Amino acid sequence: MPVDAALPRHRIDGADPSARQHDGRMWSQRVDRRRHCVVVRVEGEIDALVHDRFQETVERATQSRCQAVVVDLRAARFLSIRTASMLGALRQRAACAGVDLRVVAGRAEIERALDVAGVRSLFFRYPSMRAALDA
Repeated sequence: MPVDAALPRHRIDGADPSARQHDGRMWSQRVDRRRHCVVVRVEGEIDALVHDRFQETVERATQSRCQAVVVDLRAARFLSIRTASMLGALRQRAACAGVDLRVVAGRAEIERALDVAGVRSLFFRYPSMRAALDA
């Protein structure tokens, strides 16, 4: 999967990435120019503590010049209902701007949060990152 530009990992809570990591909350973002998409990869928990920072990250990604944004939640251990709802709202906003916001959930816990928030039906179920990138 060629990547033309990559951004270093950052703590989603805004802390210095070189600092010790106690909670494991990480995100990374990269641009795949061949597929015209941005990938936002999440590790750890997306809870109230990091909700706003994560929302800013996904919003910035949807405002890029790419046609699609793929949020990779396969390594996420927890997704709050509030954050799942936010992803649904961002999906609709991005669609109005001609950007396809895609989610790869991977874990039953993440799928459940999307279901409970009532937004699962807004996102196609991709069996893999490759499928989401190739869509």
